Amino acid sequence: MNEGTTPAQEGPTYVVAEAERGVLAVSGSDRTAWLNGVVTCDATLATPGRAVFGLLLSKQGKIHTDLLLLASADRLFLAVAEGTAELVRTELDRMLVMEDAELTDVSAELALVSVVGARGLALAQGLSPAEGSVVAEVERPGLRGAALLVPRAELAGTLARLEAAGAVRPDPAEWEKVRLARRVSSFGRDYGPGDNPHEAGLDRSAVSWTKGCYLGQEVVFMQDARGKLKRRLVPLSVPSGLPAVGAELRSAPGDVVGEVTSVAPLEGGAVAFARVRAPHFEAGTRLLVSGFPAEVVPGPV
Repeated sequence: MNEGTTPAQEGPTYVVAEAERGVLAVSGSDRTAWLNGVVTCDATLATPGRAVFGLLLSKQGKIHTDLLLLASADRLFLAVAEGTAELVRTELDRMLVMEDAELTDVSAELALVSVVGARGLALAQGLSPAEGSVVAEVERPGLRGAALLVPRAELAGTLARLEAAGAVRPDPAEWEKVRLARRVSSFGRDYGPGDNPHEAGLDRSAVSWTKGCYLGQEVVFMQDARGKLKRRLVPLSVPSGLPAVGAELRSAPGDVVGEVTSVAPLEGGAVAFARVRAPHFEAGTRLLVSGFPAEVVPGPV
């Protein structure tokens, strides 16, 4: 916190239950080295107290799921997108050969809670969470704060205590507005199994370019080396107007160049994500959506 800055001036701290996410646990002495050769993020950076955002890809480089990787003293935890836990478990189990690593689906036992904002980590650490909980700092662009894995029986109480400590618990519509204003995309809404990391706009936030190989790495590397994309997911600013999900984007000559994937009202206009074809996805590009002016803006910071 800067000198003279109060918590109120930093903006709200949001608490969001992500109980729909599946949670897989990996134990064994080889857990970190093995997982590091599978996921896109650097698994060695997931240590007690620190979480890492990444992806699990197919060998063709397409996104199976996004994930938040957390650690306790003896296990790594993957909090994966809704509806993907069984696929992820199957894919990871297939890649276990001789490693000392054991994979367990603990979705029925643990739930993810995100605490987003400058005070997020302090609020999470001040909870004295229940036995079996994991608390970690998250530095994902747009969603900096903390993540907690808590026993599902403790979920309601954890949310209540965070609210009592000053966190704001938005309803789904309010949270959609917050995430879009922060230019944070969502698996299943904005990107999914048909996208690679570059197309999803996650090539710099969810992929490590300094570690060794991982599943799908060759395809991702070649895409980066070529530097040419046919389409990309980008955030949009619509200063006046509220387009619908699925609305077409048009270039100045009137050609269809993309479509809206998610949208929320903001300050008389809207914020949105859209899949946009090259060369129209560069920041600063002006387009039309449902007759309203729109502009491609940079991603989260």
